[in-house]
Amino acid sequence: MVCQQLGIYAPQQIEFDRLNLTYTLLSKRKLLTLVQDGHVSGWDDPRMPTLSGIRRRATRPRPSQFCGAVGVSKTNGSTELALLEHYVAKI
Repeated sequence: MVCQQLGIYAPQQIEFDRLNLTYTLLSKRKLLTLVQDGHVSGWDDPRMPTLSGIRRRATRPRPSQFCGAVGVSKTNGSTELALLEHYVAKI
């Protein structure tokens, strides 16, 4: 490693698990295809699993409680969509 050979500080890099939701398409490439092909009106369409799409559903976000319930992991896993729906209540 170059940092070790130069004798300088080598920062530690930690990879964390991505948030996978059951029954939900989260790939940016596939979501972009939905937008480009006209299946949805845009990134803020209420059917899209994006922040702007969730806001358009007239929901009240509680992200800190959801993130606390899901936790942080370094291994692959998935989270039930019902858990997200539980923490995002209708206004």
